[in-house]
Amino acid sequence: MRFSKPALMGAGLGFVMGIAFTVISLTQFDDTETNARDVALVSLLVGLPISVMLGLAIGWLWGRFMGPDSLD
Repeated sequence: MRFSKPALMGAGLGFVMGIAFTVISLTQFDDTETNARDVALVSLLVGLPISVMLGLAIGWLWGRFMGPDSLD
């Protein structure tokens, strides 16, 4: 499977945003309901792949409508 440059850049941006959301969630969770380990696991195992997939899809759409060489 080959991805265009916009799709890969979108996936990279999704990865960075997934890490940022993990850090934000680790600073704002409720201590009485859960712990940091569970928050980190769910964020990394569920949130990060979703962020990467959304970024990949947005990048693919960008490449589809703006052209695969639009980010050169």
